[in-house]
Amino acid sequence: MALQKILLEGEAISAGKEKRILPSLEVNHWDRLHFHISAGTASIADISVRVLFGTPVGSKILLSDSTVWYEGATPTEREFSHSTPSTYNGTGFIMSVPVVAPLLYDIILKNNSTEDKPEVYVTVMGQEI
Repeated sequence: MALQKILLEGEAISAGKEKRILPSLEVNHWDRLHFHISAGTASIADISVRVLFGTPVGSKILLSDSTVWYEGATPTEREFSHSTPSTYNGTGFIMSVPVVAPLLYDIILKNNSTEDKPEVYVTVMGQEI
């Protein structure tokens, strides 16, 4: 079973604003998700991305954007977020995160720039290990 999906296709994000994608995809078949965040041919500087996983419990969904990883002597928290600096010249990046709950609940993009981003794209690909 393959997962490859376009979540956001060329949509604008105004300066200082957030865009929530809210795909609510069942992802428990995959070990990792790879998010490609791009501005097409423009720079994707000054953008923040946060990934939220969810676990259904009755009529509620418990949300998390991090995991505490127990490997070695000291547990470490790994947050599922990334921000590009204003000096970033790349047109995109790929953010790879482990699947830690049954649902990919939300991807939150925030344009931290003083200028609008006219075209933003987000895709996701699932990987079985």
